[in-house]
Amino acid sequence: MKKLSSSKLTPFFLTGVVILLFFLPRVYFGLVPIPSDALLGLYHPFRDVSFDGFSAGKFPVKNPLITDPVLQTYPWKKLVVDNFKNLDLPFWNPYSFSGQPLLANIQSAPFQIANLLFFVFPFNIAWTMHIILPLVLTSFFMFLFLRSLELSKISSVFGAFILPFSGYFVAWMTWGGVTTTAMFLPLVLLCISKLSRKFSLAYFLILIFSLSQIVLSGHWQTGSYIFLTSILFTVFKYFSQKSYKPILIIGAAFVLGLLISSAQILPSLEFLNFSTRDIDQSYYEGRKDWFIPYQHLIQILAPDFFGNPTTYNYWGVFNWGEFVGFIGIIPLVLSGVAVLCRRKQIGFLLILLAVSLIIGLKNPISIIPYSYNFPFISSMQPSRIIFLLTFSLVTISAFGLESLLKGRFTIKFILPPIFVLGFLLILALISKYGEILPTVSNLDTANIAFRNLILPIAFSILSLLFISFLRFDSFKKISLLALLVLTLFELYRFTYKFTPFSEASLIFPKTEIINYLSTQQKPFRVMATDRRILHPNVSSVYKIESTSGYDPLFLNDYAKFVSTWEANNVSEAGSFNRIVTPTNYESKLADLLNVKYVLSFDEINDPKMEKILEEGQTKLYENKNVLPRAFFVNEVVRVTGKDQELSKMLDGKFDLANSAVSSAFSFKKQENDSSVSITEYSDQALSLSVDTLISSHLVLSNVFYPGWDAYIDEKKSEIQRVNYMFQTVIVPEGKHDIEFRYEPRTFYNGLRLSALGIFLTLGVTFLLWRKKYR
Repeated sequence: MKKLSSSKLTPFFLTGVVILLFFLPRVYFGLVPIPSDALLGLYHPFRDVSFDGFSAGKFPVKNPLITDPVLQTYPWKKLVVDNFKNLDLPFWNPYSFSGQPLLANIQSAPFQIANLLFFVFPFNIAWTMHIILPLVLTSFFMFLFLRSLELSKISSVFGAFILPFSGYFVAWMTWGGVTTTAMFLPLVLLCISKLSRKFSLAYFLILIFSLSQIVLSGHWQTGSYIFLTSILFTVFKYFSQKSYKPILIIGAAFVLGLLISSAQILPSLEFLNFSTRDIDQSYYEGRKDWFIPYQHLIQILAPDFFGNPTTYNYWGVFNWGEFVGFIGIIPLVLSGVAVLCRRKQIGFLLILLAVSLIIGLKNPISIIPYSYNFPFISSMQPSRIIFLLTFSLVTISAFGLESLLKGRFTIKFILPPIFVLGFLLILALISKYGEILPTVSNLDTANIAFRNLILPIAFSILSLLFISFLRFDSFKKISLLALLVLTLFELYRFTYKFTPFSEASLIFPKTEIINYLSTQQKPFRVMATDRRILHPNVSSVYKIESTSGYDPLFLNDYAKFVSTWEANNVSEAGSFNRIVTPTNYESKLADLLNVKYVLSFDEINDPKMEKILEEGQTKLYENKNVLPRAFFVNEVVRVTGKDQELSKMLDGKFDLANSAVSSAFSFKKQENDSSVSITEYSDQALSLSVDTLISSHLVLSNVFYPGWDAYIDEKKSEIQRVNYMFQTVIVPEGKHDIEFRYEPRTFYNGLRLSALGIFLTLGVTFLLWRKKYR
């Protein structure tokens, strides 16, 4: 029995070891898989400081392409965890875009299962674990899925260690949320495969859990591809077995999984509805990076044919990470073997591969959702379906290895390596004479392409050599071992070249300017005159509120407000390409927005600005005309339409310190003697103590958004929209305590549906368990 248990556990041990061996040498020396070097080497005020022996402004950046993990994922993760640790639900992010939803931001992933690590381990250790663990679990789940397809343990282990080191996983590894979502694909397909044959309560529950976590893990686009694959696989299984019962069971699991995820789905759909997603992130004719460029299919064979961002010689369509479908030369060769030898067994995988190419490449079919502006789909970049392309190729390659292991040697075994080698040699010849290749702009790029074909050619020659040796029984074992070792070496090298690591001490270090801002009395906001200074979202790690932000989701009203602010006249929401950085500090809208500090490279000669300190090239100024976060106004002027509100606010004669504007209501002008003091301030709430001689409007320069509630002396009071997109409440005369709290109704409605889903799942589980054991 012990031997049997050990035998079953050995493959899991091997796949886990393959992943851990890649990370162990770096983690052992205290390195963390995050591109903190990009923060120190590209952005101020960090570039103004010497770190780790490098002169100011000279800190080396390994991979300038990867900045999002340090500019988005890490800050959001820290905000979520910090709120939970403070016993607050992470509803609101006051630190970016002058405030917007946090929980509703899909990528913040507050209910991702990997977040539990952050409550057990120190943050940076938990970060490392949440990057590594999904890869280990991907490997485990892939092994189980391949075994369910009746592949041998060797072939299953082979496919299991390739997938975490394939192009999509490597490109998105340091994001965490993408790979945490992607890891569920083989597990979901395993459950569907098992349930299609025979009902199992365990696999039914695992499927429900997996489907809910796909939604909750933070990357809906990857999740949508998993759902698409799952539906295709279920239909494929139905036509294979002609039974409705499994479809009903799997369909019930889908419904329950989505129901359990409602606490995330409803707030996120609300946020999407108010966001600029369909404006700021969309396809337009001539955009080269939206679909997979046809020439970039070469990256399946040679990932660095167009160069690599880590060597600063990339010359392809931006960006490298979106188009790299690499799985290794030997696995690709084995995929060809499977296509020639096992077409019947890989039918579904070939369909999935074809669907991936049809959706991912620009053609009359793939362009339809973007031509007709399909909701949600039209804002999804189709090149990312390369995830399914790599998954299908990896799975097919495991079937190819199975053919080598169990089939008699045939000429079909050596045709794929010959074809791959021939194609690579043709590319090498064309690259050598660069002027022949239309996409090669000069001789330098031709040399890059040629140089980066050498290793793929070498691996294709070795694959041909060792596959040829399989015809000799005495060389069979050593040839198979050589193919496995070479594959591992190639994928390790590929992953190491692209993946950045940083010393823990260099992750969001403090500088003189940051220390100063961190210690000032809150609330206030900062802005910068150049996006290279305190890049959007970075300030949130230091709990500094900013007018800027970097996110695929941000409010449409804020986009229009900033466009108007920057232009000094009423403007439509511009296309910010996810990064909003208002720079017009001279405008009185900056004063209204409680912008107390301005960061600049240049000297600011403005009477309202006072230089506080200077650090390297970065200068910090204090705005002496800043309005407080909360203040009373003497009147509310009514205008017709929201555009007129903006126009009135820009009017030089309109005093924003004493007057407000609304298109919904008015308030007659009257002089008032009042006072406002902030008694408590947190991410999710604001408490005030006020004193007013007459009933007046209290203006709060926080973003107006559904879910904000005001309580005057613990009695709920209506919040109205004022000054285009900010908050106001009518405060009766006298002394009062006022609290503003963000309590999103969509979350609580979703929570009720989630509770219903959990209740139904438990009920179904109990009934099925009782039926089995009665």
